[in-house]
Amino acid sequence: MAKEALIKNLNIAIAEKGITPMRTLSGAYFCMCRRESQKRTLELYSKDFAMEFRLFYSERFQVSPHQIDMSKVIDYLEMECYKNTLDYELCHRVYNDNNQCIAYDLNKDDETAVWIEAGECCLVQIEDVLFCRSNTFQNQIQPDFNVKPKELFRFIKKHFNVESRDEVRMLALYLVSCFWGLNINHPILVLIGEKGSSKSTSLRKLERIIDPKTSDLCGIPKGADGLELRLSNSYFCTLDNLSAISRSMSDLLARAATGGSVTKRALYQNTEEIVLNIKAILAVNSVSMVVRESDLLDRSLLINLARVQPEEMKTEEEIWKEFEDDLPQILGCCFQTLALALNDKETMEETKLIRMADFHTVCIRIGKALGLTKEKVSELLWNNQRKVNQQTLDEDVVAQCIIAMMGRQKSYKGSVSELLAELKEIAEENSVSPNYLPKAPNQLSKRLNKIKSNLQQMHGLEYEIEMLEHLRKYELQRKDRKSKAYE
Repeated sequence: MAKEALIKNLNIAIAEKGITPMRTLSGAYFCMCRRESQKRTLELYSKDFAMEFRLFYSERFQVSPHQIDMSKVIDYLEMECYKNTLDYELCHRVYNDNNQCIAYDLNKDDETAVWIEAGECCLVQIEDVLFCRSNTFQNQIQPDFNVKPKELFRFIKKHFNVESRDEVRMLALYLVSCFWGLNINHPILVLIGEKGSSKSTSLRKLERIIDPKTSDLCGIPKGADGLELRLSNSYFCTLDNLSAISRSMSDLLARAATGGSVTKRALYQNTEEIVLNIKAILAVNSVSMVVRESDLLDRSLLINLARVQPEEMKTEEEIWKEFEDDLPQILGCCFQTLALALNDKETMEETKLIRMADFHTVCIRIGKALGLTKEKVSELLWNNQRKVNQQTLDEDVVAQCIIAMMGRQKSYKGSVSELLAELKEIAEENSVSPNYLPKAPNQLSKRLNKIKSNLQQMHGLEYEIEMLEHLRKYELQRKDRKSKAYE
């Protein structure tokens, strides 16, 4: 095909808005193609865009471009994308406009979305380009808005094998918060339970509610590249049946929970780099506590699942039949609750917040919509923080030795080397191998810095380092009362 004719047709298509090239704030190039009643926004260099464009072009101009013509198309559209820079980022599944309104991507075929604003939610057809979709995107079913928000507790208790009433409430708060968007930081959900506690089924149900996909659950990919790509292409990312998380993977998940990016050198380029935004909502499950690094634990929400009793066992067909029947109402509860929470403009009174402060304030608003008081929501979140602190201390031999040592005395003062020797003696007294302790004083200092806040909150232990005669010395003190956060 002659280049002049191709460029002429491209200009016609752009003028008619059959094709809309665009560049996001992060520099990613996308193009929207309209065919009949369908429009799709795809990455410019993807195979899906090449196929979608060829279908559009053949329908509009009654001629199919050859594969060799696609390089000319991409070259020209690159310039058009560069000229058309958006003042916002395209979103996966949920778009939040500065907490004024929220759009949930419901159906890619007719661009239907759930629009939430001014305390109400309804179905609309989105004209602006707000969403980008991965190749695993699956349409969501239409929600039933004729349901009361408080019904959500009943549905969670029915479809999730959660151990306690408080954890049912906590899971309800978390579930609705997942529709708030990525402009707040979400904790990583950790489902823990013995075999037969429906951990994988629970993850599938959560994914079906929040961000349905055509693919099934999977674990951590081999190598960081695979996980980075999945986080970049996902809104809600699940990791199934984990037995361990390496330190490097733990650091990556911690960054993804509170927001971060990774950079890579572009292929066949020396100076060009590709930036991937890896912020996503994360959920994992395991038989035992698989999250061990304190930085990731501090960003975690722990939910325990009980083993399904023999008399309660159901077939997969029965489980999913019941769940799919209730799914429209579950979604309706979530969106109705979200609408009330988003419309709550009441000034937040002074509240002691957990580390994920934005998540805490959003949960208070969601809790009010579900009939929970601010005090009850804060209690639930601080109880989770207590569980996280206890888990952190249980996993650390240094912490256990410090607790045992300070159980005998009110205060301690000595050099780091002396403290290390003292901890080794305590470890031997309690039949713990000293090999689990740091080998050198500088390593002990690093370990103590990681668990400092946990010891202070759970056991009232406070310590600081001071320089005395060119020696670094620790001074530990034990208070009789715990942190006010738990009072």
